[in-house]
Amino acid sequence: MELSSLLNSNQIFLQLKSAEKEQFLENFISMLSTQEKTLNQSIIKDLIIKRENLCSTALDNHVAIPHAKIPGIDKTYISLATCPEGIEFGSIDGKKTKILILILHPEEIGNRHLEILKSVSVLFTKENVINEILNFDNSQKLIEYIKHNEQ
Repeated sequence: MELSSLLNSNQIFLQLKSAEKEQFLENFISMLSTQEKTLNQSIIKDLIIKRENLCSTALDNHVAIPHAKIPGIDKTYISLATCPEGIEFGSIDGKKTKILILILHPEEIGNRHLEILKSVSVLFTKENVINEILNFDNSQKLIEYIKHNEQ
């Protein structure tokens, strides 16, 4: 499953300012909910924060993948945010998180979310990809870059 096929340019938020982890997630979810009016911001915020409190979704290499099963949605939403300054996110390597890939999926999804998580983790283990993504200021060009690097 290719991440680029699931990304939408209006769900990508680039060059965001740093904040405390929970505040950053609230802002990120608010921006996505503004773009996708069918999403319930309050439910998503509660489930994502609950998931983060259970165990951080930060990986190494400046990447986090906050994700949750969301009641009432019928498709998977993927949103990406960059924060060049970084956020203390509890990553396994101790580095600040600079790229967040938010994944919201229906409760009845089977194993599809595992395929998505796998494709994200494979792509974002490449340090050169991380550094390039942090420099983008155009979401459509970012999607094209991701598509090129998935091949």
